[in-house]
Amino acid sequence: MTAESKKVTAQCSAEKLYNFACDFRNFQRMLPPQVEDFQTDGNTCSFKVAGFMQLTLQYAERNPYSLVAIAPAAGSNSPMPFRFVMAISAVDDNECHVVVRAEIEGGNPMMTMMLKPKLRPALDKIADQIQYYSAGL
Repeated sequence: MTAESKKVTAQCSAEKLYNFACDFRNFQRMLPPQVEDFQTDGNTCSFKVAGFMQLTLQYAERNPYSLVAIAPAAGSNSPMPFRFVMAISAVDDNECHVVVRAEIEGGNPMMTMMLKPKLRPALDKIADQIQYYSAGL
């Protein structure tokens, strides 16, 4: 299953947004209040989602100025294989477009069915946060 956010415009260069996204320390202020115990060393992060479980994430793919993908770290307790992908496309030196995508493979069909209706609104909210914070980069 793949879900995608709306396309937003970030008020910064693709390079600045990419560099921002390549450091988990920048993510904490964009997370919803249900996320607890957020910890990071910059390259990996771990947190607990209230009422759910502890997750540890790492960068799965980084293509300079165009794509950042995040996935569960090896040995983490992820309930299913997934990737969050931020696709960046430059418009000019001070603006870029961003789409956030969730790619979920296999896993528990019941959990996938429960997540599906909540995923698009959550991805739209992440995209909105990226747009908001990009103005200060």
